[in-house]
Amino acid sequence: MKTFFAERGYAPSLREICAFFGIKSPKNATKHLDALERKGYIRRSAAISRAIEIVGAPAAAATGACAIPIAGTVRAGAPHLAIEDIRGHVTLDSDFFPCRDGFLLKAEGESMTGAGIADGDYLLVRPERDAGNGDIVVALLDSEATVKRFSKRGDAVVLTPENPAMEPLVIREGEREVAIIGKVVAVIKQLEGKREW
Repeated sequence: MKTFFAERGYAPSLREICAFFGIKSPKNATKHLDALERKGYIRRSAAISRAIEIVGAPAAAATGACAIPIAGTVRAGAPHLAIEDIRGHVTLDSDFFPCRDGFLLKAEGESMTGAGIADGDYLLVRPERDAGNGDIVVALLDSEATVKRFSKRGDAVVLTPENPAMEPLVIREGEREVAIIGKVVAVIKQLEGKREW
């Protein structure tokens, strides 16, 4: 509908909507418009022909949508200097991605491929200072950030890659400063092509 508005300056008719989507009955097109109106994407007036107004995204409170910041990159490999770099925001449904206070990081490297995290994937991170054995975390080692599987062995923190070609990082108490930034709660993949956010 946005494309139709941009090209012609007015809303499509029911028949034009049917033709575009290959819908046979205008009744079915009306059902789709009703659903869009219920969700807050459009407004219609029954008294005027072609009176469809695109409202935009539904209100966050009604849909559970929340804006998640894209906070740069994290190394899925050797740790690298952590620099916060907000690149924008992505709107996610908090019912599907339960992480209103979370942030996204783009994974770089191949150390977590066994956990389904590939180079270029986006990781949804829930900020937390503690982690349990087996959690996938974003950890800060001194001022360098990495994503690994966390475990505690005696007085040592072990950050294990999910790639058999790479060795775990074993940090004994007092050797280096280790801080958990958060837990990875979801991975967002781009299946076709690469998109830069």
